[in-house]
Amino acid sequence: MRSGVSEALEAMLEAMGEPLATRLRVAPGGREAVSRALEAAASLRGVAPAPLDFARHLGAQLVKAEDPALALERLHARDLALALACATRLPGADARFEVEVLQRMRVPLSRIHPSPAFADEVLQTLRANLLMPRAEEPLRLLGYAGVGSLVQWVNMVGVRLALRLRKAQGAASQVDAEVLAACPAPGGLELSVIREDARAHVRAAFVNAVASLDDEDRELLRLHFVERLSLEKMGALYDLHKSTLSRRLSGVQETLEKRTRRLLSERLALREAELESLVRTLHGRLDLSLSGLLGGRE
Repeated sequence: MRSGVSEALEAMLEAMGEPLATRLRVAPGGREAVSRALEAAASLRGVAPAPLDFARHLGAQLVKAEDPALALERLHARDLALALACATRLPGADARFEVEVLQRMRVPLSRIHPSPAFADEVLQTLRANLLMPRAEEPLRLLGYAGVGSLVQWVNMVGVRLALRLRKAQGAASQVDAEVLAACPAPGGLELSVIREDARAHVRAAFVNAVASLDDEDRELLRLHFVERLSLEKMGALYDLHKSTLSRRLSGVQETLEKRTRRLLSERLALREAELESLVRTLHGRLDLSLSGLLGGRE
């Protein structure tokens, strides 16, 4: 086993390339971490990828990590091996993925829509998205890097897909300034405290900033501010701890404020002090603004 670990370690380091390979080679506990990863991958009896194939794949994933040594230490190696087994079409891998991962999606999907037919539709789309080859692109399942469990990673993808299907609207990223105009306080942006000639610009900047967010971030905001889901309920939906969701929501709100500020600075010829005053006016009212904007269409 010792020689097998050494060979796998070298294959992993070669896949990583320099200078990361040198850094990881001298990292304490590196060889032991690789040995544990190989043992975990081998526990997929009957569908485990070849050790050297797994080691090379592991090296390619560690290249993407900010701290490869820490990522190796915290690796969900068995899950990474299962993803690789599915991607390389090893016999029995898809069936194992179905039982251990996809079917566990039915509980969170039922929280989005109670119909079993809805869950079937989402799962079928997930199978196609994750397991079917794409033209000139790597299999999407290869994007899983072993950070967090495979169930959690697929759950995030599946919940995002399910929310899009439930909404069933054409262009989720398109938002209309008139939505805000038609939603006075407390549902809309409190523009009464902003001087009249700036109100339209503030509203348009905020609308465009929301539109610039990706689908997942907008969904998080909508669930929390429009549907008024608690962090606990959202955590159950996404299979995440509420503290993780809280940090994510805070980050999205901060991004929203920064983009609104940038768009305002492009629209209005204001001194820095005046711009800061407008931004302070908006700060703390984003929950009301989001309720009007994201709740305007379903």
